[in-house]
Amino acid sequence: MKKDRPTIGFFTCHLDNSYAFEVCKGVIYAAREADVNLVIFPGMFLNASYNDPVNAKYDYQYNSIFYYANSHTLDALIVSIGSIGSFLTVEDNKEFLDSFDIPILTLEIEVPGYPCLYTESRTGMREIVEHIIKGHNKKKIGFVSGRLKNDDARERFNVYKEVLAENSIEYREDLVAYGNFSEYSEEIVDKLLNDNPDIEAIVFANDQMAKGGYKAITKRGLVVGKDILVTGFDNSIDSLTLFPPLTTVDTNSMDLGYNSIYEALHLLQTGTTTKNVLHSHYVPRQSCPADAVSEKDFLKDVNRSLSDLDSTTILEMFKSFFMKEHVDSFYSEKLYRCLNPFFLMFAEIAKGDVDKYSTDDVISALNKVYMDPIVHHYFSHIRLTNAISKLNECLKHLALDSSIKSRLSELFTTAVIQLSNNLGRSNIEILNEYKTNIWNSENITKDTLITKGNKTQCFRLILDKLNQSGFKSSYIYLYNDDPVKMLPDGSWETPKQLVFEAFSKYGKITTFDNSNLVTTDKLFMNEYTNDGTRSTLVITPIYTNDEQHGLFICEADLNTFPYIYSSCLQLGTALKFISLIDQQYSIQNRLASTMNEINIKNDMLNTLYVSDELTRLLNRRGFFEMAESMLVNPYNSGVKCLLAFIDMNNLKQVNDIFGHKEGDFALRSIADTLKKSFPEDSLIARIGGDEFISFSLDVDEDSAENIKKLLDSNSAKVNETVNKPYFIEFSYGFTEFICNTTVKLEEVMMKADEELYVNKRYKRKNVCR
Repeated sequence: MKKDRPTIGFFTCHLDNSYAFEVCKGVIYAAREADVNLVIFPGMFLNASYNDPVNAKYDYQYNSIFYYANSHTLDALIVSIGSIGSFLTVEDNKEFLDSFDIPILTLEIEVPGYPCLYTESRTGMREIVEHIIKGHNKKKIGFVSGRLKNDDARERFNVYKEVLAENSIEYREDLVAYGNFSEYSEEIVDKLLNDNPDIEAIVFANDQMAKGGYKAITKRGLVVGKDILVTGFDNSIDSLTLFPPLTTVDTNSMDLGYNSIYEALHLLQTGTTTKNVLHSHYVPRQSCPADAVSEKDFLKDVNRSLSDLDSTTILEMFKSFFMKEHVDSFYSEKLYRCLNPFFLMFAEIAKGDVDKYSTDDVISALNKVYMDPIVHHYFSHIRLTNAISKLNECLKHLALDSSIKSRLSELFTTAVIQLSNNLGRSNIEILNEYKTNIWNSENITKDTLITKGNKTQCFRLILDKLNQSGFKSSYIYLYNDDPVKMLPDGSWETPKQLVFEAFSKYGKITTFDNSNLVTTDKLFMNEYTNDGTRSTLVITPIYTNDEQHGLFICEADLNTFPYIYSSCLQLGTALKFISLIDQQYSIQNRLASTMNEINIKNDMLNTLYVSDELTRLLNRRGFFEMAESMLVNPYNSGVKCLLAFIDMNNLKQVNDIFGHKEGDFALRSIADTLKKSFPEDSLIARIGGDEFISFSLDVDEDSAENIKKLLDSNSAKVNETVNKPYFIEFSYGFTEFICNTTVKLEEVMMKADEELYVNKRYKRKNVCR
């Protein structure tokens, strides 16, 4: 890497997370301003239990990219440990950070031995709770916390309890619910509302959980901001997209990212940092409206001295009161340089210069503001809409002549209509860009199918689609015979070198053969990537399910960030297909027909080894081997599981009265019923003469009852249609448990067996119809 331009790495969680993206904006801005190279590592949460286990099952693969950060590839590292490590203990976070031989600055959470930059939560959270109590006179105030192992969650929860105590309000545990900082909070808020129908306000420990809370509240026909006051925390862009807009706490997410670059540089140069705390503050909106008295007092002050104020002073007073959360932001100077000319037009009219600006002037000025990159990427069009609305409300309440008010109303209406038109066009453009990106992503897979064995042509077409998606440069590295490996402790072992397959830079595409090996310490800076210009790179793994194929590194900006994941997933599918083609050709070249026959016979032997010949289900050996392996798999830890024992009723009677052939028929019928009734990925086995067992992962609280209904229904259908002189029936017992490495399968089976015999008491004793 270049000694005169440091390279700084940034660990964050997935960029679809709005908080992570906000922090990332600040990091990117500062890296460009400070002229440093930036490498972004968007992994996933470490050791997380996901709320979407089907779609998130293999998301852990993203975390392999963290282990390409070292002193050979980076000069310093910024780790958003509060994001990626929110599911870990402090000790685990420290162990994770200790594995990197590089100066590290942590964000959000303090880890012993490492400098930290964070936004303190106490000030903003205190303001929120005090405002609910004193501004709205509410006492029945609920709280939805994150996991208390998380420092941020614990601090915000403690502030809530402290403020209650300071205001002589009794803390009640039944008014508290515990989430995990994700938007999947609807269920816990439902319970909170059921337990406390007279609740007056709910304080959420972050904006994401408030999103789920809105759903739970509105589902009951209640109105947020009227029937129940709601507040969040983080001031994410989502807080403004909710209806009504969410009162929240601004944690200076973008400023946190911005300052982290300069603190990392200072750490690199001196071994110390200059700043470690940013301060949070309360941002009132309609979900828990602001103190009307303070706003009235502000307007009184303005009106009292209105005749002595010039237009510039009026504008500054408006910004200091209604836009104070942006005053100290790193981009505030550029923001106000952009907004001031437009806002000043209305302030000048308010001072009596009614005819100075035409509607065309307003439209032109608004369009200029709307198109400004600072507004588009950092302030946002949603906040612009909100600011214009506040300016309108502010000027409307000033003591102005009716002619001035009329002119202001006319021009504000013009501005709102134009803003609506711009937003409409932007939505269409976003939709078209989204369609184009989907088309490009899907074409990556399609082109792979078309080119089949021509890898050079295939990679050229793939890179062409990535160029069309807007990536300034794209690099594809593949694993050879030494892929990245996940170790038992959850860390990853990276290979020493990869195959540099192809790249595109400034639209020019270059492909190599498999002999072009690049050592992992040259991934970001080599003769093909480094042309002396500053860059912001993003690294993501290329994988399908549990198989890693390689790495995708791209030079991205805020416009192309949303396309990284979708492109990478399509790359994984394409490379999986290429891999399958390579395997197919290899097999065709190496194996003769006799080898195919041997493989078939081996497959048959393996099937017989773990299968029950009569029912084609797993046998006892197959069930226990597969169930035990699932129990000890660390990625299943914490997952809710279901085990069921099933016992055919009166098999001996069927055999004795109708013969063993009919007994076999009955057993096969039961096997078919079980396969139809249990989830598709369940383990189902016949482990004895008339005994069956089933093991299911990732179940919910209704799964057992739903499966019982299916078993009963499917069994009844069999008896209605088989036309046998006997009943084909069975008894069952279910037990639920949480999967972890200490679970003893035999103990769980005993519990299910006990339930089975309770169920069997109520079954018929005579098998004959």
